[in-house]
Amino acid sequence: MPIESSQILSMKSQVVSDTSANGGRMSTVMIPDGVKNNVWPDVPASERTSGSTKYRKTFLKIANPDNLKLFDARVFVETPTPGGDRVAIFQGTQTDTQGTKNATPMLYGCGTLNANVSIGATSLQVNVEEQTDWIFNPGQLIRIANKTSVADLSGQEEFVRIKNIPAAVTWNGNLVNLTLADGAALENSFLAANTRVASVMECGDIWAKTDTWGVSSAAGTYGGWNGSGSAPATLTDLRMVDHIAGIEQTWTITFTSATDFTCAGDTVGSVGTGSRNGAFSPTNPDHSRPYFTLSATGWGGTWASGNILTFKTHPAAIPLWEKRVIPANTPSLSGNRVVVAISGESE
Repeated sequence: MPIESSQILSMKSQVVSDTSANGGRMSTVMIPDGVKNNVWPDVPASERTSGSTKYRKTFLKIANPDNLKLFDARVFVETPTPGGDRVAIFQGTQTDTQGTKNATPMLYGCGTLNANVSIGATSLQVNVEEQTDWIFNPGQLIRIANKTSVADLSGQEEFVRIKNIPAAVTWNGNLVNLTLADGAALENSFLAANTRVASVMECGDIWAKTDTWGVSSAAGTYGGWNGSGSAPATLTDLRMVDHIAGIEQTWTITFTSATDFTCAGDTVGSVGTGSRNGAFSPTNPDHSRPYFTLSATGWGGTWASGNILTFKTHPAAIPLWEKRVIPANTPSLSGNRVVVAISGESE
């Protein structure tokens, strides 16, 4: 069956702090939707007075039991904070930390429509919280919506692209004028009073995959590949990583005889033994499902004790950084929140 909304999970990173170690790989801790302090802690008066810039890393995980792809994934800030702070997002890697993340990333955020627009409009004006965040850029996809929530069945929503020339994005303080790409025009009319405009992070197709295969054997092969040159697409496109239990990991298969081997991950350590005579599916104890499955039919040639097969697995997850800026002397607000959303099509 297709990917359901309940199978798109928000997950915490392994380290959650305000240090350089903040972030890292995806943890097994799910972030509950709409729960107070699920990502950000309360802000004390001293921090609101002095101001701060902080980061949190989350992952949007496609936990589909049939390992289906999410096509054309798009991530955006659906609703900005009502408070005096602001939150923008940017894409991370599966392993980066606050100390190693991109120091000058392209930020994606949300503003409000400045003036009513009609069907067929080819430009629009948007109010943002801070010009220097540069959340709108030439060539970007943007989302325009007047829905009361991302899942609201009523209201209008559409995605259009900004023209990819510098003059398509012009700023006047915190007001930005956006010119749409040639041939693009709004299919709906929108009122400024209730319309949000967001820049959209385009993440492509999301699915659990493998890469960085390596073979250290005089005569052994896997997937028809003997380690010479680049691993073929037929090997890297294998649906061998479980979407629920798959993790970011480098795996090392070490043969102890012509048929038997051990397997270890770079952070999880040993996950048991296997044989080329049968499928190898080491279990992730956090989910009672396999990290991955190596098919017996993939083995070829002659393997010997001491031969090694290595590969990396990547989870079906989008690593996402949130950047929160609290200007100095920001007043308090009970119930402050930000809504980050994802859209896509199921395989």
